[in-house]
Order: sequence, then structure tokens, then C-alpha cells
Amino acid sequence: MRTRLRLLVVVLLVGALGAGAWLLARDFEARRRADIKRATVDLLPNVAQRIQNFHRVKVEDGRKVWEVSAREAQYLENEEVVVVVEPVVAVFLKDGRTVSLKGKGGKVFLKDRELQAVDLEGDIDAQFGDYALRTDRARYEADRDVLLAPGAVRITGEGFDLNGERMEVLVADQHLTLTERVTMTLWPKS
Repeated sequence: MRTRLRLLVVVLLVGALGAGAWLLARDFEARRRADIKRATVDLLPNVAQRIQNFHRVKVEDGRKVWEVSAREAQYLENEEVVVVVEPVVAVFLKDGRTVSLKGKGGKVFLKDRELQAVDLEGDIDAQFGDYALRTDRARYEADRDVLLAPGAVRITGEGFDLNGERMEVLVADQHLTLTERVTMTLWPKS
């Protein structure tokens, strides 16, 4: 009887030691794989996060300041850049008005998770109250609160059509400057 009991204790002890060794080996292998994965990610130059239905908002004192959304985005963490597809940028003015821009693609530049600038390209539509703007490339700079369009611009509103190149808009003041090839057509009220 004692021999069987001793044999049972030895078998249980050997089994427990074997199970412990197997668990240690499995944990060691998992840590080794995680270290290799971390080292591989550090070697890649532009590690990106892909995001569907990207949406970013800044709220200050309970009021929206700006909002950026896109159908798809790719965040390049090392560069603090978000490459966006079908972006919509909205800037909310203190007086309640909204300036919004839509494009086919672009880049959102961030610094410490704060919006610095947005570059848009491809059939850009912008709304400034009752006025509509169309261009191929535009840049919004948050620190200066300015919208820039280096190429051809067309602005339409009730009773006029304005075309030109090299536009600068001070967004809060809604002060627009076109510096090249400016033409304007006025339509009488009907």
C-alpha cells in the first residue's frame, strides 16, 4: 500500500513539474514572438493604422471649433499625418456660421494631436454661407485660420460668378483675396 502511495505521489510530482515546464516554455515562446513583432514594427519606416469612417472633432468651451471626417484614413504615426479619402473639413465660427470643404483626397497634419493643416485635392467644394467655391487644390492652416488655393478658383453666389487664381481666405473675417486673372460676372435680380 505504501509503495503504491509513494508511486502515486512521484507520478503526480513528475506530472506537476512537467506541466510547469511546459507552461514556462509556452510563456517564453510567446514573449519571444512579441519581441520579434515589436522589433519588426520598429524597423518599418511608415507604420500606418487604417481607419474606416474617420472622424475627428475639437470642442472648446462646449463649442465645436473644427471637425474632420473621411470615408477612409491611414494614420502615419511617425509623421503625425493622416492620409484621407473623401475628406470633409468643417470650421465652426464663433458667430455660428460654418465653413466646410469637401474633396476627393488629402492629408491632415497633426502636432500633439492638434490640427495644424489640411491639404485637399480633387474637385474641392467649399461652402461659405450662401457662396459656393470650386477648385482643384486647397489648404486650410489652423494656426492662421486661413484657406489657401494656389490654382484656379470659381466662386458663385446669388447674382454673381467670380473666377480667379491664387486665393486666400481669412476664415473668421471672411475676407477673400484673389491675386491673378480675376473676372467677375454680375447677374441682375429677376
